[in-house]
Amino acid sequence: MRYLLDTHALLWFLEGSNQLSSRAKILIEDTENEIFVSIASFFEIAVKVRVNKIQLSKALQDIYEDTLTAQIRILPISQVHIFVYQDIPLLETHRDPFDRLLIATALQEKLPIITIDNQFKNYPNLISVVW
Repeated sequence: MRYLLDTHALLWFLEGSNQLSSRAKILIEDTENEIFVSIASFFEIAVKVRVNKIQLSKALQDIYEDTLTAQIRILPISQVHIFVYQDIPLLETHRDPFDRLLIATALQEKLPIITIDNQFKNYPNLISVVW
């Protein structure tokens, strides 16, 4: 199977955090699975560090390298992802542009998203959520 990681799932996996569900950990570590993360997740991390929403235990560049070392494939943002993004329903309760770009990416690439974020469950006709 192929899966897309939400940003927190990536960070928790790389940190070895027990906040990552055992199911998510098994899926990510299964070498039969292809695991992807959007380059947008690294932008999200940079933004959230800058505005003091999260703190990192290591430099963003090191997290990027750790991602590659873990055999997690980095997806670029393509124009098609942007075109799909504009068609994602804009819910009053969910306006996070990073989440919405991940939803568009998952939809376009036909990837279930590994996330604990319940907001993703508001799009059951578009994406599949795994946790």
